[in-house]
Amino acid sequence: MIHVALSPTEIRRFAALNLDGVTAIVFDVLRATTSIVTGLAHEVTKIIPVSNIEEAQALKEKDPSVILAGERGGLPIEGFDVGNSPAEFAELAGRTVVMTTTNGTFAIKSVSHASRVYIGALVNLDALADVIFRTRPKRLLLVCAGTGDEFSLEDAIGAGALIARLPDDSGLSDAAIMARSLYERVGDDMLEWFRHTRNGRALLKIGKGADLVDCAQVSRYDVTGILQGDAVVAAK
Repeated sequence: MIHVALSPTEIRRFAALNLDGVTAIVFDVLRATTSIVTGLAHEVTKIIPVSNIEEAQALKEKDPSVILAGERGGLPIEGFDVGNSPAEFAELAGRTVVMTTTNGTFAIKSVSHASRVYIGALVNLDALADVIFRTRPKRLLLVCAGTGDEFSLEDAIGAGALIARLPDDSGLSDAAIMARSLYERVGDDMLEWFRHTRNGRALLKIGKGADLVDCAQVSRYDVTGILQGDAVVAAK
């Protein structure tokens, strides 16, 4: 059965449940999960998602070699090494990254008690679908990180794109049917749709239009991020 958490409110509801036996895939397409996948594709050693700035800074104090990455309101955090752009993560090969974002890292940590947690984005869709084909989870939860406390169109498109790549015999919740239908409506016009979303407009306003182009690429990377302990690494 495939379920979809469409907003942070639903994420909190699922997070309160027993997720033993559940495979969760987190989508924060603009931009956290795209940046994570991009980093792993460029040989970042691991990425540690944390809830807040103070936790990130504490880890930096313990290990000054780590890279601090993140954003608040789309903008890089003062004193951090990098923001939340995929292009920045592509330059961090061999490094350990500690990351905090408005929604994406919260979503990852919220479902960290699931049996498996993968990182989802458009840029690794085919790799994700391959993992699901091979592991055949009986219960699949697609987590749309959202914006603030609200639904984000781009995350639902990402979830729907994955559902469309899975076998037709997968049982779908109503939210999963909706997400797949949304993706089928969007088709190959990802970038244009992204430009009109709330997050897309905000990124264009702060001069991050190149990030939209990067995040709209489909199956650019053959890598899947998996949460192991407190860190996301490339799945073997």
